[in-house]
Parts: sequence; structure tokens; C-alpha cells
Amino acid sequence: MNYRIRFHPAVADDLEAIMRWLIGYAGPEAATRRLQEIDAAIASLAHLPHQGSRRDEIAPGLRAIPAGRKAVIAFTVDDAAREAYIHAVSYAGSDWMTRSRARPR
Repeated sequence: MNYRIRFHPAVADDLEAIMRWLIGYAGPEAATRRLQEIDAAIASLAHLPHQGSRRDEIAPGLRAIPAGRKAVIAFTVDDAAREAYIHAVSYAGSDWMTRSRARPR
């Protein structure tokens, strides 16, 4: 059975900032490819929600997985609700840990 994917409202801003940065750095085609890789990694959580490393030292239950070469997706899993909640998406060394702490469910 699949888990539902939910997003903190600020994740849309994360993804837009990543897209803008990538367009400026590598061009629109590369930016589109990287965002597709990030989207695929997020979608994989519907089938395998417990992947990645637990990062309880940052926030209880927080997990992190790499995506799109230099991206990190920070999320928690609620087995009772069958849901993966995306707290933050970062790219190229941006501070996903601080964002994740600042974005509780």
C-alpha cells in the first residue's frame, strides 16, 4: 500500500529557488533534468517511505535522502497516517538542517 506525500508550504519556495539557481548556473535543460530527478526521489517515498538516514539529532523522526546529484530531501514518516511529509528540499550545500528544524508538521 502506498503512502501519501505531503509538503510543508515552504517546499514550493525551495524548489523554485533551486530551479532559478540551476537555470543561471547550468541552463534550463539541466535545471529541468535535476528537478525531474528530485521529483522522482520524492515520488519514490510513496512506495519506500523508510529510506534514507534517520536524523533524530536534527528533529525527531527526520530522515534525509539524496536526489538530483546535489539535492537533499528532508522528511518524516507517519505510519499511522500512511504519509511522508516533506519538510525541506535543498541543493548544493544549502542548510537543509536548519530549514527542517524550522518547519515542523
